[in-house]
Parts: sequence; C-alpha cells; structure tokens
Amino acid sequence: MSLSSLSLRSRFILACIAVQALLLLALLCNTHRIWSEMAQEQEAAHVQALSSLLNAVFLPSMIEGDRVKAAEILNHLQLADEIDYLVLLDEQQQMIAARGWDISKKLPASSNHHSYALWDRPTLEHVRAPLLVNGVQLGELSFGLSNISAYRSFQYLIWQNGLIVMLGFMAIMGLMLLAAWWISRHLYRLIQATETAATGYFEPVLAANGSGEIAKISQRFNDMARAIKAHVTALKDSEAQYQTIADASNSAELWINPAGQLVWANAMVVRITGYSVNECLLLPDFPLTIATPEERLRVEDTFLQAVNNKSTEQDYEFRAMRRDGSLFWVSVSWQPMFNAEQSYLGLRISLRDNTEIKDERLALRKSVIELRQIQSLGKSYLQHAESERARMLALLAAMRFGVLFVDNDHRIVFFNPAFCEIWGLSSSQAMIGRPIGQVLQLADNRPALSDGLSCYLEEHSALEDRVDFGEVTLNDRRVIVQNCYRVTDPQGVTNGRMWVYEDVTQQRLIAERMVNLAERDALTGLFNRHRFQQELERMVSEANRRDHQMALVFFDLDEFKLVNDSFGHTVGDELLKSIAREVNKQVRRHEVFARLGGDEFAVLLPTCDEFEVSKLADRIVQTVMQIQFAAGSHLMRPSASVGVAIYPLHANSADQLVAHADTAMYQAKAAGKNTWRIYRPDSDHSRNELSRLSWKERIVDALENDGFELHYQGIYYTHNRQLAHLEALVRMKDPDVEGGCIMPGNFIGHAEKTGKIIDLDRWVIKEVIRLLAQYPDCPSIAVNVSGRSFDEPELPLYIASLLTQYAVDPKRLLVELTETSAVSDLSDAQRFIDALRSTGCVVCLDDFGVGFASFAYLKQLKADVLKIDGLFIRDLPNDRDSQIFVRGMVSIAHDMGKTTIAEFVESETIFNMLLEFGVDQVQGYWLDQPQKNHPGLK
Repeated sequence: MSLSSLSLRSRFILACIAVQALLLLALLCNTHRIWSEMAQEQEAAHVQALSSLLNAVFLPSMIEGDRVKAAEILNHLQLADEIDYLVLLDEQQQMIAARGWDISKKLPASSNHHSYALWDRPTLEHVRAPLLVNGVQLGELSFGLSNISAYRSFQYLIWQNGLIVMLGFMAIMGLMLLAAWWISRHLYRLIQATETAATGYFEPVLAANGSGEIAKISQRFNDMARAIKAHVTALKDSEAQYQTIADASNSAELWINPAGQLVWANAMVVRITGYSVNECLLLPDFPLTIATPEERLRVEDTFLQAVNNKSTEQDYEFRAMRRDGSLFWVSVSWQPMFNAEQSYLGLRISLRDNTEIKDERLALRKSVIELRQIQSLGKSYLQHAESERARMLALLAAMRFGVLFVDNDHRIVFFNPAFCEIWGLSSSQAMIGRPIGQVLQLADNRPALSDGLSCYLEEHSALEDRVDFGEVTLNDRRVIVQNCYRVTDPQGVTNGRMWVYEDVTQQRLIAERMVNLAERDALTGLFNRHRFQQELERMVSEANRRDHQMALVFFDLDEFKLVNDSFGHTVGDELLKSIAREVNKQVRRHEVFARLGGDEFAVLLPTCDEFEVSKLADRIVQTVMQIQFAAGSHLMRPSASVGVAIYPLHANSADQLVAHADTAMYQAKAAGKNTWRIYRPDSDHSRNELSRLSWKERIVDALENDGFELHYQGIYYTHNRQLAHLEALVRMKDPDVEGGCIMPGNFIGHAEKTGKIIDLDRWVIKEVIRLLAQYPDCPSIAVNVSGRSFDEPELPLYIASLLTQYAVDPKRLLVELTETSAVSDLSDAQRFIDALRSTGCVVCLDDFGVGFASFAYLKQLKADVLKIDGLFIRDLPNDRDSQIFVRGMVSIAHDMGKTTIAEFVESETIFNMLLEFGVDQVQGYWLDQPQKNHPGLK
C-alpha cells in the first residue's frame, strides 16, 4: 500500500510518530556521547592517581635495591576491587613479584583508553607505569584495571533516561491522536458532502460549533452548495427546453466534436435511422455507420474534410441503411459551431430522409435517359442487327462444324460452308426453303446406309432441347457425329431445329493408333507380348468352356544374332519386318500373330486340330525359307525353327502350353533347324532340353525358398582408382555343395525363356534397395534388368514404391539395361527408360557398342551411363580396331554428356590405355573380384 493511498489522519499520525522517533533517537545518542566522554576522562584520572600511589609505595624499596622487600610489600598490599592483577618488574623487565597474574605468561602491552558504548561489553585495561627517580627508570609496574562498575552505572543511566523518554513519547502520541481525530471528524463530514454533491445532490452539511477554522469551512461549503444547486436546477430547466425544441425538429440534429466523434443527438435520429440516442452515442463513427459499404469511403472522406476545414455544406446526399437493414437516401447539411470565445466546438449536422424526393428525381432522370436510349436505339438497331448478322455468318463460316437450320416443316433456313463440304453439296445450289430430306438425297457424300436420313423426319427431336443421333459413316469413310438442338423464341415457342455435324474421323484414328501402340509391336506392327498373353488366356478359357482344341505355334529365326553382329541392328530390324510381313500372309483372320520380343514369334489358333496346325507350321517354315533378303552385297536366306503345342492335348494351362511349344521349337532346332516339330511327351529329349525344363523348376524353387544371393563387384574411378559404385551380380545357391554357388550363365538364359526373369529382376531390385537402406553410407549399387522387363510397364512404379518404402535416395540406384535388348525393341525400351528416369534412378546402357549401330539410338535411349562391351576391351592392347572403336565411343559419349564405364579390365596395360582414352570408370578382375561381403558395404 502506497503512502498516497492513506487517509489524512493516518498520514498525520505517521508523521508525528516519525518526528518523535527521531527526537528520541537524537536524545539517546547525545546522552550516550556525553557519558562516554565523561567516563573516559574519569578513567584517565583514576589511572594517573593509582599509578602515582603505587609508585610511592614501591619506589623506596627499588631505590635501596631491596627487591625482596618490594616483593613482600606487593604480597601484603591490599588491592582495590577494580585492580585485577599487579606485577613488579626491574629495569631489565625481569619479573620481581606478581599478584593475580600467571608468571609463566607474557605480560600484555599497555592498552589505550577504551570507549563506553551501550553495545560494548565490560573490558580489562592494561596499564604499564614506570618507576622513575630523577629521570632514571628503576623498574616498572604492570596492572590490569577493570571498568565493570563504570559500565554498569552507564548502562543503568541509559535505560533510565530511555524509559523517561518513551513515557513522554506515549503521552505526546495520545494527545496527537486525539487532535487528529477531532480535526478529521469534521473533514470526513465535508468529504462525504462533496461526494454526495458529485452525484447531483447538493445539500448543506451540519456546521461545527464555535468560530474556529472548521466552522468557517463548513459555512463556506454550505453557501457554495446552495448556489450550485440553484444553478444546476436552472441549467436543467434550460436544457429541457432546448431538448424539447430540438426533438420537435423535422431533421435529426447531431453535434460532432473537433475529433469527429458524436457528443449529442436529438430524438428525431430514432425515426430516421432506427438507432436510439444512446446507441448513436456508443457507436464509434456515427453517422458514418449508416452509410452503405459502397458509399462509406466517399462519405468518410467528405466528413473528415468538413471537420478539419470547418466548412459549411447544404443537401449533401448519400445512400444509407437503417438499423433494420432497409435502404434510404439521406440529405445532410452541416455548419461549424463556436463558443463565446470563438473556440471551435465542432460541427452541427442535420440529417433528413430524402428518399421520396431522390426517388422522384431518379425516376425522372431514368425516364429521360430511357427515352434518349430508345430514340438512339431506334436509329441504330437496324445497323447493329446487320452487323451482328454479319459477324454471326462469319463465325459460322469459319467453324469447322457443319451447321444447318431448318424450320418446323423441315425446310432449310440457313447452312454454313462446312455443312456443304461435309455432305458434298455445292454452296451455289438453291437450298434455302427446300426440304432437308430432298437436299440430302442429292448429296454426293451421303451416308453409306440407305436409312441414314430417316432421323431428319423423326418428330421426337422437336420435343427435346438436344438429341444425339450418334455417328454416321459417309461415303468417303469419314465419321461424323450428328446433334440436333431445338430453337425457341423468347416465349419458348419452337421455331425449328439446328443440326450440328462434327467430323471425328481424326479422333477415331488417334484412338485406334493409341490402341495399336498399347497392343502392337512398334517394329513389325504385329501384336505384342501383352496382347498375346491376353489372347492366350482368352483362347484357353474359351477352349475349356466349349470343350474344343486350340494350338500355339512358336518359332524364332535361326542364327539371328549372327545377323545383328555382322550387319548391325538396322539390317536385323528390316529382316524381322520382312519375316513378319510374309508370315502374316499365311495367318488367317481369326488367328493371332504376335512378336514376343527379339526374333521370337507366336501364332494362336483358336479352333483347330493337329492336321491344320501342322499345315500352318509347314507353311511358316517354307515361307521363311523362300525369303531372299539383301544386306548390301550379301544375299541372305533366313530359316526358322517352329514348335507346336495343342491345348488341352499337350498342356493343362496357358503357361504350360507356352513352355511345351518352346520345348517343341528347341526339338526342331535339335533336329537340324529350318523345320518344325509338334510337342511329344514320350519323345526323346536332348540333354539341353531336359536341362532347360529342370532349370525352370529350380529357378521357381530358388525364388520361393531363398535360393539366390547377391555378390558385389566394385567399379572404380580411372583417375584415382577410388570406389565409384558397386554392381550387384546374382548367384544361385548350389544345394549339392555347401557354400557353393551357380554362376548366372547357367540359369539366366532359362529364366528369360520361361519368363521367370521378370520375377528374378524384381527380387534383385528389392534386395539391393533393402541393402542401400541398411547401409546409408555405402556407395551406389547397379542392378541389371533384362530386356523382357521392357514389356512390364509396372516395373518402374515397383522400383519407385520400394525406394519410397525404404526411404532410399533414387540416385543411389543404377539400373543397367542390355543394349542389344533395348535396340531390338526400341519403342518399349524408350518408354521403359523414360519411366525409370522419372523415378530419379540413374540409367546405364550395358554391352554398349555391339554391332556398332548404337550411336543411332542414343538420341532415343536417354541413358546416363554407357558401359562399353568387353568385346572391345579384352584384347585392347593388340587390337587396333578396338582401340579406334573405344576412342570414338568415349569421345561421342562425352560430347553427349554421358559417363563411360569399361568392363573386363584384366591387366594394368589395359587400365593405362583406358586412362589415356579418357574412360571415366573401369571394372574387372584386375581391380576387384565379385564377393558376397564386399568391403564397400559399410
């Protein structure tokens, strides 16, 4: 609680207490000082007298030199109570005699006179008094003098004086409290009367008796209260009169102070705005409150300038809103107000409801404007209508849609040039007013079907706002879409119909092209593996349902890889297209001819017997053998090996049918190629065929029972031999040898032939991504993906989902694609690589340079890394052609911004040559061998 919050009486009492406390403290301090000085003076005199007396007692014995006598005198001397000890010393400070002192202790030095303070304790003063005769010291007396008696007298005096002062202080405080109560009693009465007057009740207070100051103050207050009460009463009467006059006004009167705030309003403001007077005063910005939102800024700016500039205005109008939300027009007038001293008091504002007058003005102005507009429209309507008609005709003429208007009797009212072009009509023919059926019968490009014009005479099209008559194929094979729209006037009465014709031929061709891209092989135009698999499943299901046979003819070209290696992939592609074109002539319409990839083809026969399928197989062999294909100056005669399997005679499922047809094809190859064989379960199989079938089961078992493992080989930077990344190499665990493994050359080919290579690719990818997540600090790892995976559009999505699941940076995964597989199915490879790059993975083209036709495809196959095939590296020091090829590949790859890797680096000589050629990274047994627990995995 602060001092200012205390009452007057409390502050008066506290002041008295403080003054009395200060006086008491000063009195005690002064008494203490005087007594202390007197005690010190008496003590000094006492010590002097006592020293002289003892000097007189011991000096005769010391003059005679009789120390024994001096000792006896000291022993028989009666000491005063204040002397604590007495010691006699000779001139060499040797102790002669002592009384009250332990002679084994050293005598203390002489102490100064001590002070006498109330807080000090009684002390012992040590005195050293020399025995002198004519200035010669014969000895010395040392004694201790106690001041306990003087201290007790001083203490008693202090407490006695203090008690007297405290009694006086209490008596004075009592008198002060009584005086304060007497004075404050009258002051509180005046304060209470003042607080009552503040509420508007001016009544005199009870005057104090006597003629003192309190009585005079009370009298003066009573006179003032009576005068104020008379003035307030007169003021209220005057205010009531003025308020009555103001409330009787036809306008709302407002008083706005110089700060722009409302300080007064009359009762008329309730009728005009709907707000009570108190509500108006409580609103922070009245009368701006009633302005509509679109008028608010304008009115606010005007009022602000009026208040600041002390301006005058008459009949300023704006749109306003009452408290109930109704809108009205308000007319505002204002003028500045000044008091008698010409001080600015603000604005007097008058508000009037001006809605009726404003509406009349607006209605009159609107009528005048409408009359002028009608007059102007009357002059320009015809010209405007002609302009609109010209624009409409130009628009219809420019449209690629055919537009035709007919009346309710099916007679032509209007047509655009596109209509004539679609139907093959001459725009110069007189068609307006003629029946639509008669005109279209004369069209050169009418629909191929004879009843195509019947829809123009149907009555239901006139009853609906829009009717879709679907597609119509014209004589020139164009496909158009017909739509009919009902034409109505403003009253909703039908005035005819509008026909719209859209040529959708191109859209249909694009749709068919998209279907072909999804189901057709980009090189040959035959069905691809995806469509083949669908048709195979459908035909097998149909054969089961109808209980009949279907057959699969499977063939590939003999020694086709030799063609690619010798003449390049471009020549090989042309040979494949020739084979597909000629064999397709031998396939009937209801049979399915597909290219499965590379040089592998298949034909599905939905309903056949063994004789029919044998004839087809023989025709395929003969057709391929009769093809003469020229590659430059070389003339080639290709041949094919054909395998046949019949369902359900040779297989129980679609997969088994494919496997047995493939087996039959290899039986044909074993028989010398350029022939065909039908699958026979009891025939003797060659060792390779038996091995191939067993390998499929072993691959499936290894995938299901953790039979594969990954080994890793390092790929190193050429310039510093530091590890760049690892390549994951799959191995099959050998169940016959503990800790042994089977190399991929023994099972990868079988996995590709049986289709299990896709499952193996997915297993390798998942294991590598899981390992990258397990070792976040290990370098990137490359995985090999087979060409069969190009037909799997979901594989890039599978890779992306695994990278997200294991939270692995996609740049840490390198995907290696075999170049020969990519080039053999370029469109699928391009789509596959683009999908991989969109996931963020690094794409590497493996076995680059085979056939040396690769550079033509680098623009389509947007790989990041090129791995030069080992064919060019193995004998690099001794093969000049390989050196030229490697230099060229590295130069072109670098110009295209790609990284190069050389594999099969088996010696330091090869390494040094590759370093000189500018190869970026190297791989080979001279640097690192594949191992399961590679040191780079950490």
